[in-house]
Amino acid sequence: MINSNIQPLIKDYIWQKDRFHLSITYDQHQDPRYPFLFGLTRFGDCLNDEWFIVYLLKSISLFLPESAISLVDNDGDVLLIEAAHHLPYWLDPSNSENRVYLYEGKVHIIPLASSPADILQIPTSGKLLRERAIDILRKRKPVASKPIQDAIDERVQGYPSAAKEEIHRANCLLPTKAAFVLLSEPQLITLAIEAFYLRDPISMKACASMNVFSPVNTVETTIRFTKTTYAQTISQKFYAPKPFRLPAMNQKRQYKYAELGMKVACGLEMLYYNAQDEPNNESNTVETYKFESDKKYLAYVDHLKKLGYFRSERPGSQLYKVLELQSKQQYLLFKSQESEKRVVALDDIDIDDEDVFEGNKEDTEDWMNVDPKQLEELLMKRMGHMKDSMMDDLKNDFDGEDGMDLEAIMSNLENFVENSKSGVDGVEFPKEVMSEEEEEDSEYEEDEYEGPIKFDMDKFMSILKGESSFKQQEEDLTDVMEEMDQELSSHDKLNNSFAKLTTNEEENEDAPVDIQLNLVKNVLESFKSQQGLPGPVSNLLNQFGLVLPADNEQEK
Repeated sequence: MINSNIQPLIKDYIWQKDRFHLSITYDQHQDPRYPFLFGLTRFGDCLNDEWFIVYLLKSISLFLPESAISLVDNDGDVLLIEAAHHLPYWLDPSNSENRVYLYEGKVHIIPLASSPADILQIPTSGKLLRERAIDILRKRKPVASKPIQDAIDERVQGYPSAAKEEIHRANCLLPTKAAFVLLSEPQLITLAIEAFYLRDPISMKACASMNVFSPVNTVETTIRFTKTTYAQTISQKFYAPKPFRLPAMNQKRQYKYAELGMKVACGLEMLYYNAQDEPNNESNTVETYKFESDKKYLAYVDHLKKLGYFRSERPGSQLYKVLELQSKQQYLLFKSQESEKRVVALDDIDIDDEDVFEGNKEDTEDWMNVDPKQLEELLMKRMGHMKDSMMDDLKNDFDGEDGMDLEAIMSNLENFVENSKSGVDGVEFPKEVMSEEEEEDSEYEEDEYEGPIKFDMDKFMSILKGESSFKQQEEDLTDVMEEMDQELSSHDKLNNSFAKLTTNEEENEDAPVDIQLNLVKNVLESFKSQQGLPGPVSNLLNQFGLVLPADNEQEK
């Protein structure tokens, strides 16, 4: 029933690593103690795969109303992380386990006990068992707040049509065998690019001869990539192995197709070479398979440990052995199913059928060009869910220099230089100073009348006799400052580097320095030298809530 409903949605979709797959699992020693569906999918660098799966599971919860679905990835609960800004104050990682579910198409969060009657139903301490949580979920249906629902809906609102936008079609000049394999089993493109992208010197040996996918006979055809795999492929600088002969670089179109096809063919060759070292899955059993030498299985077990699958059991205990046995069985089942899906018989290839290799229109690469303004707005939205007013201010900052508040920059910097203090922990910004002063005032009020009174008799007598050294120190400091001014003004190059106040068009060398103008000028020049990267000026102004626009002088 589930496959019949989701199959139209995932048809022709190319997964970055693993297909979406659910299988029945059961162990009376587990929680829950009845059979349930379990799935494990690796999505690699493609986060769109993860959110497509969230959409699929949300759809499943609609046409199977009694289904309760939880989602976890490497970082924790997927739904909680996405809606982190809208969660109840009491919910944190220490008490969130087995409390968050997709149920009837909505996010549900099982609350803490709020009355004596709830204490009997919902435990106030310790772990909430999944079986108990599902019973509470079905009886009470604790729907999460609207902001949480909106955060998840916004993330999946484009699906299933957004899944089609993840595909990128590109023309390639491929060896005939390679083209036939990829057109017969499109899912192999992600595995081939992964082998190419993560290549090592051992797998590169296969590309030196290209015994399987020889480039002697080539054909130009259109291959379907995911946007992630396409970006990974073209971003790699890779010199063509000896069997390949690429066109001249001045033939841009032909060179692009040949280079892309060369990288894909090398990825397939490395994938085929690595597959030869894997044992035959048909004869594998839990007793005969060498799990300790399988890096993927070891990574799989490490991931299960991070998710708490082994329940803090020590290796060798009875429960640990039961859980380990089940993980091995699931791994072998998944491995056999995956190998069956991607088998292509090379002996049956019909390379003379030209209709098989007929190309289609390739897609544009405009999606790879990200405007800095769009990127900044996206990051600000994703990182903070900024208020509309702050987003408007950011937009005004990027409209040009007219939106730059120079007076705010000057006043904040002058106040910072004149009033800020520097201690062991670094410079104290105005907000930090205010909070620290409040704390010091409260401490001072508490300690105001505590401790002995100190009296310096020598200083007191010198003041009475008129022998105070304060006036002399002030005169000495004035003399030092005047000597420094004379020394600075004596250097023409240094003296002329400052902008000065002028009353007319003629410049006066003895005119005083325009402090504000020099301040703004140096700030803008320092910001320009950062070339869009983080630096001292942008970091300092961010503390004051100021964002300078990008420097577009070169583009103009």
